[in-house]
Amino acid sequence: MLEFLKIVHFFGVVMGLGGGMANAMAAKRLAAVPPEALPAIRSFREALGGLSTLGLVLLWLSGIAMVAGWHGPALFAQPLFSLKIGAVIVLSAISLASNLTIRQARKTGTKPSAQHMRRLLMGSLVFATLALVLAVINFS
Repeated sequence: MLEFLKIVHFFGVVMGLGGGMANAMAAKRLAAVPPEALPAIRSFREALGGLSTLGLVLLWLSGIAMVAGWHGPALFAQPLFSLKIGAVIVLSAISLASNLTIRQARKTGTKPSAQHMRRLLMGSLVFATLALVLAVINFS
């Protein structure tokens, strides 16, 4: 069962970071996209955001199950693990802010601020990478 949870956890990492990086690459190329293609690109980027959010949910669920079932609360006594969890909490807050910003824009029929969304995207990539690096170091 632990191996299954690790696989789910790794899929969460791939979905989260992969979706975020693909979204960042798409954002960099928006200026070269013809205006008539923008709605399709926006839809694709929203799908990537959904993929990243689902990955984060998988990470939380599998991570909680691994701590509860195998590692126990003593894991939090390890400073690097606690820092990793801190990075994941910040990442989760950024993800929530991104999703709420997009939902509000849909509700009002406006576009979210490109600068605000870019900052959220870059912040999510920084904290996702930090959480991954801390996890690898902690569990090595």
